[in-house]
Amino acid sequence: MEEIIRMISTYGLALVISAFVIYWAHTFATDFREERKERNGRQKHNAEIDLRIQVNNLVSGILDRTILRTHSDRAYVFEFHDGDTKTNLSGLPFLKMSCTYESIGPYAKTEIHRRQGMPFQMYQSFITAIYSKDYLVLDVDHRTAEYAPLIYETLNERDIGITLRTKITDTSLKVIGYLGIDFCSGNPVTREAVEKCADMLLATAKEIGALLSVSK
Repeated sequence: MEEIIRMISTYGLALVISAFVIYWAHTFATDFREERKERNGRQKHNAEIDLRIQVNNLVSGILDRTILRTHSDRAYVFEFHDGDTKTNLSGLPFLKMSCTYESIGPYAKTEIHRRQGMPFQMYQSFITAIYSKDYLVLDVDHRTAEYAPLIYETLNERDIGITLRTKITDTSLKVIGYLGIDFCSGNPVTREAVEKCADMLLATAKEIGALLSVSK
């Protein structure tokens, strides 16, 4: 109070009142801006969550539909991540891949939780093929020297007879992962029948790529 009286006697009542009005106006405006910024941040965060939920539901629905259309036992999406061209000895723009979406038929087991953070270097020939080809078919009963034996052994251990895979690109045509469908070893499907699913899988990969681009 003594400080206020001193200010009034020195600068005059009107000037002191004006100073306090300006001070409180500035404080109120600052608080209002911070509150609005925080509110907008919450709204943006909630909108991003809602968008991811919608994308997740749409991609999951697409995979369910893919299983029905191809009579496959598993449909899934792998996304590439941990990009670092300075440390990636393979020369590719990513280091790892993880299964982010999966739909399974009645005779398949889920694998999404144990197919995480898989290093590119273990699957070099396969990853290179994903980047360079429209699609690829891996058949454990008709192995070729094009791919490392580890790939076929991994399929065999997972009870997969044939798999069809194609790359997923974002809206700028950057490869961000791949879409695959698996046929368990007990599935009587032929390689020729699987290859007939390629065009449909290519179109589906573009659809999923567009959705993943939106949610990034």
